[in-house]
Amino acid sequence: MSTLPVPRRYRPRLWPIRHSSPLAPGGLALFLGALLIVSGWTLSLVSGSVHLSWQDLWTALVGRTEDVAGNIVWNLRIPRALLAAVVGSNLAVAGVLLQGVLRNPLASPDIIGVTQGAALAASIVLLTTTGLPAHLPAFAFIGALVASLLVYGISFQPGEGTSPMRMVLAGVAVGMMLGGITSFLMVTFSDRVQSVILWMSGSLQDAGWHKLNLILPYALVGVIISSTLIQPLDTLQLGEETAACLGIHIERSRLIATGAAALLGGSAIAVTGLIGFVGLIVPHLTRMLVGHRHAILLPASALGGASLMIWADFAARIAVAPTELPVGILTALLGGPYFVYLLYRRKFS
Repeated sequence: MSTLPVPRRYRPRLWPIRHSSPLAPGGLALFLGALLIVSGWTLSLVSGSVHLSWQDLWTALVGRTEDVAGNIVWNLRIPRALLAAVVGSNLAVAGVLLQGVLRNPLASPDIIGVTQGAALAASIVLLTTTGLPAHLPAFAFIGALVASLLVYGISFQPGEGTSPMRMVLAGVAVGMMLGGITSFLMVTFSDRVQSVILWMSGSLQDAGWHKLNLILPYALVGVIISSTLIQPLDTLQLGEETAACLGIHIERSRLIATGAAALLGGSAIAVTGLIGFVGLIVPHLTRMLVGHRHAILLPASALGGASLMIWADFAARIAVAPTELPVGILTALLGGPYFVYLLYRRKFS
């Protein structure tokens, strides 16, 4: 007596868009990590205004010598490479959080007002104090968080909550307003504006261990918060109604993700200045390669952002040598055309 086959239990797909990359997600993460190591060691440590041979580099790394090569490697190039990696990772992860929680590929710290809020707060500190105060990242985070909350409040409608498109439009408006206030302060404190001009362009020229120590605590806290948002971000890709039915508190997830993005982006901007479009380019390209699963997307984007910043810093040093370009200029030249490409490629309602 024949029996009918028992149908397999239906399991809904949680990932509506699957990646088509020939590289497995784990293999791609290893590739990005190898790219980061190769670019960091070969470009940031060997090359520069003072060229070091491989023998000099090896001697400085192993022997910790006190000669010229040892001082250049340990006091200048290693902290600069590490700072570039941390800043790039922070900006890329902030972009992943904003794009995921808003379900908008154009969302980034630059577009949503995070960068402008951090820039305003940091400019106030730099114009009223001397040197690089230890509390500068904290003030930049507060400025970024206040700007984010302002954007959230403007886009919020009673009974409806917020919408991704309203938040993006509100972010553009708030960013323009905060940028105008920053320009007003620079005109008012014209006698001290020189200390802010280079910072506004975004530069790693004065990188050192002190700046790396300033940003690391904020980066670690931001990464920990981001790891707790993996499931909400994945579920939001199914749509807000479906995510709400699956038990995701949408508005709370948006607030936490926006706060984490403000912490990561604000601390990065505080120590290097305005470096834009990293949070737009890296998450979008990484998502095309590894898909939409944030358990893979977040670390892959962090590695990609770190690698991009190291390469951009290297290009800024050799583009018009011996003069050094601010790295923010190069990221703007890369990000501007890519932003226009996204506008033409995608259709927005």
